[in-house]
Amino acid sequence: MRERRTVEMIGGIAAPILLYGFLAMIYPKLMGIVSGGRLLEPGAGMWLLTAGNFFMLPVFWRIYRQDRGMRELKRMKVNGADGQRYKARERETDHRFEIREMLLAVLGAVCISRGMNYVLALTPLPYWFPGYETASQEMYRCSLLSQIAAGCISAPLLEEMLMRGVLYGRLREFIKSPRTAMLINGLLFGLFHGNVVQGVYAFGMGIFFALLYEVYDSLILSVTAHAAANGISLLAGQFPGSGGLWKLPGLYELVTAGFLLAGMGCFCCFRRKMYRRQDPLAR
Repeated sequence: MRERRTVEMIGGIAAPILLYGFLAMIYPKLMGIVSGGRLLEPGAGMWLLTAGNFFMLPVFWRIYRQDRGMRELKRMKVNGADGQRYKARERETDHRFEIREMLLAVLGAVCISRGMNYVLALTPLPYWFPGYETASQEMYRCSLLSQIAAGCISAPLLEEMLMRGVLYGRLREFIKSPRTAMLINGLLFGLFHGNVVQGVYAFGMGIFFALLYEVYDSLILSVTAHAAANGISLLAGQFPGSGGLWKLPGLYELVTAGFLLAGMGCFCCFRRKMYRRQDPLAR
């Protein structure tokens, strides 16, 4: 029985990833044809990415909604005659959030993003694995508007729909421990980025985004936080230097520690909320 569930879990995780890979392989050609080749010209890479993300978004939105519908049916079945009252109680109490919680999610994403970037810059990983520079150079060759469209709008929507809405949701069907599911989801998100440096960064960010989804059972906060993290990275790329400020002894390390501590503080706030909330699927 356990082996069967493992095979089902692997199949459930692999299927949307393979579907994404297939669509990512064919959509540049389709977008190139539709645009008359303009999206394939140098400097149009971010527009091509944006168009491709929106091309794939309805596919994974449909999968996401189907998965949620199936989980609701399972919850209703588990709760039997009390299913309607249980569903109403879930809707009224468990997953609401206020504007301050959204601001906390944005603050956490920004601080963790900056802190991890600064930490990675202190390690030899960017020198050992320079592959991320190719993606960065391609991105910054494109217009700022296209970078915002891809990094702050289309990518957060598609990646959260796929990585949290579909993959994390399926992981939680088979894994009772949210911590384990978040770690696996973070690993998948890291591998999704295709190079070591961005993968390490995405691993940490993916855990935070999965935590937000776990607590609120909604993509709104994780998409918002993802957009904020990408946005602060784009802003930092537009203003890469700080003059001689970083030459002050210990300032870089102090700022890095401050970002990490602030980000972990936000993370712990959401983790405490997760532990206070009773997970009906784990009963």
